[in-house]
Amino acid sequence: MKHKQAERTINAAALILIGICLVGIGAVWVIMSQPAAETAIDSAGADLVPDPFTGVEDKLEFAAEVFDMHGYLVLANSVNLAERTAEYTIVPTARENELHELVISLETELWDRYEWEFQTEYREDELGAKISLTSEEYGFGLHLKQMTPNTRVVDDRPMLAIVIDDWGYSSLYADAFLQYPFSLTAAIIPHLPQSVRLAELAAENGHEVILHQPMEALNSHLDLGRGGIRTSMDAAEIKQRLQENIAHLPMIVGVNNHMGSKVTADTETMEIILAEIKDHGLYFLDSYTTPLSVAGKVAAEVGLPYAVNNLFIDNINEVEAVKKQLRQIMERAVLHGSAIAIGHVRSATAVALWEMIPEFVAADINLVPVSQLLIRPESKAAEDLDPAD
Repeated sequence: MKHKQAERTINAAALILIGICLVGIGAVWVIMSQPAAETAIDSAGADLVPDPFTGVEDKLEFAAEVFDMHGYLVLANSVNLAERTAEYTIVPTARENELHELVISLETELWDRYEWEFQTEYREDELGAKISLTSEEYGFGLHLKQMTPNTRVVDDRPMLAIVIDDWGYSSLYADAFLQYPFSLTAAIIPHLPQSVRLAELAAENGHEVILHQPMEALNSHLDLGRGGIRTSMDAAEIKQRLQENIAHLPMIVGVNNHMGSKVTADTETMEIILAEIKDHGLYFLDSYTTPLSVAGKVAAEVGLPYAVNNLFIDNINEVEAVKKQLRQIMERAVLHGSAIAIGHVRSATAVALWEMIPEFVAADINLVPVSQLLIRPESKAAEDLDPAD
């Protein structure tokens, strides 16, 4: 009896000891696992902490004021979180605006507001700047890209091509067109004192260059100058003159007529001219100096890419009159999706074009070279086109 009682006492003690051990093991497990759980929570919580760079757009809101103060408009802006960059595409609204002054103002504001350290590299391949910024939290790049004629944009915005005729003479106004930030098409009269120099400058500045081919007008007494074409010439002489004019300006991509109300209405003469232009891989722009023009019809027949002028913008050489015409051609571009206008190397035209930049931007008009608006004969018949619409 005493032996069994002693045995029960031992068994009870053993159970108590085992229980104590299990409790201890459990406590140790809890203690050991607690830091891991906290780490997991911390880790999960860290994923929820926002990247401080995501707030950079709010911090850069002031930049619009700086751009405006220096006479620049923002055409587009974007932030790339992965590459840690913010980019602005801007355009000046006046010739005298200085990109360097704009950049210095931005740098000063960034330091005054956020004490961001900066290092600036001006782009050599295009007009713009890369500002490398560093804060206590992160570093990123602020890129400025100024719109230039070299910038080719292909999108679904209404397109407007503006041709500037009569280059080749010495002019005080040429620089205003050469420095224009959007694409223009420069039509160069051949064999004039400044023809080659201005054609080269226009091409270097990113503007499209075409030959402004002198052609006989209804008033046959008008002087055509060297290289002009008349309906009385035979095919060989017409081809020779075209070949000499094209060789004189090797950078051209197209041809339009200077005067030419008699020539462009003559089917036989235009067949010779347009076939030769096609052989040189160029396009033809009908300046449309007469409603009797057959240029579009003949171009379609010979398989030559072509375009047609819709409006002369500076028949009245006054700034407000030119701006009125520009607004009219903008309306046509919006209505039809594209339009072409012709102006000349004149002071009023230059001033009007620069002053219209805010209106072009506000209307979301894409200024393009004529080559982006060509009619391809295989895709559109000439009779479908009415320049007066």
